[in-house]
Amino acid sequence: MDIKFAILLIATFVALAFCFFVVNPIAKRIAQKTPNKFDDLLVEKNFFSRVLQLVPAGIFSTGLPEVLDQTSWVFDLCTRVSNVWFALVGCAVGCSIFDVVEALNDNNKRTMNKPLHGIFQAIKLAIFCVCAIVIVSQVSGKSPIFILSALGAAATVLMLIFRDSILGVVSGIQINLSDLLRKGDWIEIDRHHADGTVIDITLTSVKVRNWDKTISVIPAYDLITNSFKNWRGMEESGGRRIKRSLFLDQHSIRFLTEEEIERLSKIEILKPYMDEKRRELATEFVKKYGEGSAPSELDMVNSRHLTNIGTFRAYCTAYLRSSKSVAQDMTLMTRQLQPTPEGLPLEIYAFANVTQWIAYEGIQADIFDHLIAVLPEFGLSLFQYAGYPQGGGAR
Repeated sequence: MDIKFAILLIATFVALAFCFFVVNPIAKRIAQKTPNKFDDLLVEKNFFSRVLQLVPAGIFSTGLPEVLDQTSWVFDLCTRVSNVWFALVGCAVGCSIFDVVEALNDNNKRTMNKPLHGIFQAIKLAIFCVCAIVIVSQVSGKSPIFILSALGAAATVLMLIFRDSILGVVSGIQINLSDLLRKGDWIEIDRHHADGTVIDITLTSVKVRNWDKTISVIPAYDLITNSFKNWRGMEESGGRRIKRSLFLDQHSIRFLTEEEIERLSKIEILKPYMDEKRRELATEFVKKYGEGSAPSELDMVNSRHLTNIGTFRAYCTAYLRSSKSVAQDMTLMTRQLQPTPEGLPLEIYAFANVTQWIAYEGIQADIFDHLIAVLPEFGLSLFQYAGYPQGGGAR
């Protein structure tokens, strides 16, 4: 019996060495030479090397009844070792399979941004738990049902000890199933000083690469219990909001003179607005004062008249409408906000037709470069505190 058992052990180790040092390298070379990338993925995720371990395990398990007395303690011990071996190999093979599926998901354009990493982690965690129960059952000699019953009795204590881990796992599954986050999303979480791109989503945490290249690790349950901002909607819409104000010196706001009206009417994008307003005001003037009345004899306060700020506001809107860099199918307007001690805010509210940060900043800067430079044509100037040189005053 001892000689047969020794031969079985030698055969098992020989089979293990043959599979590891001969068959596995050959499988890797074959996979590298084939044009199919799937077999390369199987090799990369150690699927072949783990499956091959079933061969020596099977030889050892099959040969035990032939070389040992089935009533002996040695046979019982070796049988348990064999069962633990199969459980470990099965767990490793199962994890490799899901690693391969996850890699295929990451390479698929339709699903690569789906946050499935946490789901695969949950499945592998379940495999680990089953494997652990089987191993404990074999080592202790108790039924797996008994092990599960014992765990159920200790569930309250386990929940108290592993409360944060359990919350993290549950929250991670919720994030994945509800599609709250995806890899590549730009998110902002002020309380964690996180502002950047999501680079990984696990069952217990979310990794964010901030714009300053630091990395923030945020507990998954914190994203479920508290709010955060996800910029994915902006990126999917294809437009990025421009919302910035020009603070105008309120002392420069006034009515336009006839000479200024004539000059501004020659601006191409402003001409339709000026022509329409001149016709409208002329019609109202005739209705109110009659034919032949001279506008110069009347106080401007007693009748409607064009102002430089109202005309400039119309020019801003017309300029945005004529720009190819501004999304014309989204909200676009120029509006006044409540006056402040720093001047009268004239806000530009529109959307650039790009979402990339650098391109967006360039478009926004170009718009305000032009509007600031054209202000003097309307007799307007920006507000600046005393002590700073004024430029582009009223004309």
